[in-house]
Amino acid sequence: MSYKAIIFDLDNTLLNFELCERQVILRALEDCAVSLDLNGVSETIFLQVFETYNSKYWRQREIFSPNELIEMFYRSTLAHLDIQTDQISNLSQSFWHIFNHSAVMEPNVNEVLTVLARNYRLAVITNGFVSAQLPRMQAAGIEHFFEEVVVSEAIGFAKPSAEIFHYALSRLDLSPAEVLYVGDSLTHDYAGAMQANIDFCYYNRKNQVLPQGTQPKFIVNQLLNLRDFLD
Repeated sequence: MSYKAIIFDLDNTLLNFELCERQVILRALEDCAVSLDLNGVSETIFLQVFETYNSKYWRQREIFSPNELIEMFYRSTLAHLDIQTDQISNLSQSFWHIFNHSAVMEPNVNEVLTVLARNYRLAVITNGFVSAQLPRMQAAGIEHFFEEVVVSEAIGFAKPSAEIFHYALSRLDLSPAEVLYVGDSLTHDYAGAMQANIDFCYYNRKNQVLPQGTQPKFIVNQLLNLRDFLD
């Protein structure tokens, strides 16, 4: 292939966002001495309800600050489960601090990046907050691999908008044909890459059946398999 750069999505591509978030949700409860056992609520149920409100309110991330959003997640979850506490503000602050200094990597990330860095320029395009994405990459110890890290909050465009891809290309001084984008989301990563005319590698981490008409350039269910297409 004639690619000069490989650009990665961050969450659930390089970093396991889902697992990290679950761990942090529960750690914040522990830090603020909010006991689920005393309230007869299992961790599984709490996480399920939290995720419901997370999905509902996350769409309002352009209106509210991260701390405000997280407070909304906890407040709604605790009310739903009839758990009484005066620690909601502290829960939000604890979550955000722990989350921004935590990272759970997807399998073999360091090995893949080490190999690819020998022959390709590497970059990241990620939706999210600058105050979270960059420290989390540092917590994972992978920030040094990347020439550019483009975060949606910083430039005012988010995937699947083609503009965030165009911005990254301009920073790298490369054309769409010279780049491969790797991500786990068909809605954000695949759709955005297609709009920007960039080849897309679908990291199908959950071995999902692709919708009819969806045609990524490559599909891998392990990041290590990227080497098979790029060697």
